[in-house]
Amino acid sequence: MTSASPPRWRSPFVRLVIPATLSVGLLTSCESAQDKLVRGFMETKACNGCQLVGARLEGAVLPGAQLRDASLREAQLARANLRGADLRGASLAASDLRHSELQGALFEGAYLTGTQFQDANLEGADLQGARSLESADFSGANLRNARLAGSRFFGPAGPYQRTERSHFYSVPSGGASLPRVDLRSADLKDAVLAYCNLQGAQLQGAILRDASLEGADLRGANLLDADLKGAQLEHALWVDGTRCGPGSVGRCAPEKP
Repeated sequence: MTSASPPRWRSPFVRLVIPATLSVGLLTSCESAQDKLVRGFMETKACNGCQLVGARLEGAVLPGAQLRDASLREAQLARANLRGADLRGASLAASDLRHSELQGALFEGAYLTGTQFQDANLEGADLQGARSLESADFSGANLRNARLAGSRFFGPAGPYQRTERSHFYSVPSGGASLPRVDLRSADLKDAVLAYCNLQGAQLQGAILRDASLEGADLRGANLLDADLKGAQLEHALWVDGTRCGPGSVGRCAPEKP
């Protein structure tokens, strides 16, 4: 008579097998509302009116993106390709667009307080009617042939401070920073550049007719063939460091000692 085999030991833990389709669904369901928006935007390149505050889109390739009236405050867009993007009415306050590609982008009605455009390519971009340009940083940016007529750049701007908590740059009070900016052939008619830092700016052939450059720092700037007819230059620092005195309209009349 054969003895009964001893019962096999079984683990009290049950192995749960989740089908692949269900696991993907579970992961997707864990996404935040903004994550879903970002994913959809990356697929369609369209997110008009979206809330993308603080979104991380560094290096994203999104030429022709549709972001009209979108909220992109404090968004991380450094090195992004946004050529020809429609950013009309968008809020880009304190967003990071350093080294980004923005050729031909539309910024009409956009909020640009404290936006970081350092070394960005904005050639041919339309910033006419852009709002709140104070404290925006265009250091080293390419704004050749950009449309900036009537734009208001208030100055002077203070340094940007990076914080450990948010990794965003705090917005200083003051105006736009434009040192070493390339504004060759840019349309700056009626623009307000009072007290702005334009040291070393390339302004060859720029249209500065009736622009306000009162108190602006133009030391080292290249103004070859620039149209300064009617431009207000009182208290500005001229290309050679001369302080422009009262009556400096269209030309720098050195301040009398």
